[in-house]
Amino acid sequence: MQAPTTCWRFWRPIPAPTRHRSEPANPHTCTLAHCLSEDSLSLSNSTAHATQADRQTGRAVLTWAKANSVYVALAALVLFNLAVTPGFSNPLAARSLLFESAPVILIALGQNLAIATRGIDLSVGSVMALSSATIAVFLDYGTGTAIFAGIAIGLICGIFNGALVSIVRIDPLISGLALLVAARGLAQALVGGSRVNLPPSDAFDLLGTSSIGPIPVVILIGIALALLIALVVRRTTFGRYAILIGASRGAAFLAGIPVRRTLFMVYAASGVLAGLAGVIASSRLGASDPNYVGVNFELDAIAASVIGGTPLSGGRISIVGTVFGVLLLQVLDASFIMNNISFTYAQILKAVFIVVALYLQRQGG
Repeated sequence: MQAPTTCWRFWRPIPAPTRHRSEPANPHTCTLAHCLSEDSLSLSNSTAHATQADRQTGRAVLTWAKANSVYVALAALVLFNLAVTPGFSNPLAARSLLFESAPVILIALGQNLAIATRGIDLSVGSVMALSSATIAVFLDYGTGTAIFAGIAIGLICGIFNGALVSIVRIDPLISGLALLVAARGLAQALVGGSRVNLPPSDAFDLLGTSSIGPIPVVILIGIALALLIALVVRRTTFGRYAILIGASRGAAFLAGIPVRRTLFMVYAASGVLAGLAGVIASSRLGASDPNYVGVNFELDAIAASVIGGTPLSGGRISIVGTVFGVLLLQVLDASFIMNNISFTYAQILKAVFIVVALYLQRQGG
């Protein structure tokens, strides 16, 4: 009888269970290479997140700086002058700068309204000179009469300009140029074409020289009018109509908005503000000089408005930004004067500064 056949499956070696090449033998342990690869992946992810966060923060800061370029530029210019310009930190210099800023703020506010409607008022500097000449004629009749006459002549010029734009439908650029020449010529005719010292008037002189604490009265008048115009723009139908006309005049017509009446009122208001600016300039100067008062002020008003955030394309207005735009340009002028830079080079540098500022404002807007 044969012996039982041996069962080979009991003698065959049992192979070890197969596993994935990258899987460690023990799930609770890992090889050095595996741990290093996981740490490297985690570190790279953390670095990527940090880099992305830094980029987002950088973009946010850059966007904020562009949107607030007028405030950033003003702060930088003031700090530069405090460090470099001798006498800039003198309180008298700051006080003088505020006095010089007041008339420009007033005409820039009127210019703001015109630009918001996609228009422009080039007559404001000449209307300012005509107001000053009118004061020289009427100051003998009393301070109140002279101030009223100066503002009234501004209103008359504004009404004339508004009628040309809204009723006759002449382009604002053309009507403004016509009034710029006419008002300047009339101002020269009233005072004989040269500087005329105003008759002594303590009350009138006080307007251009008095202060409440360290702040000049004229700058307080400018701030009060800026707040009033900001309130009118934001809270009244007139302000909303002006913005809508600037955004799309055709759509405003179709929507039933009184476009002609609104434009008429805008240019009338600009004339009143230019007349008041002439009153303040005459009080500060103590004279009427048709060849000096208001010269190139319309350009400063336009530049301050656009730098401050009111685009030439209309449909938007920035009152606070415009006020700071005026201060920026006045600080720039003071920098040139106090550093003994000649007028010729100062005008070139100012033009370059305005172009760069407008470019940055446009990029940010």
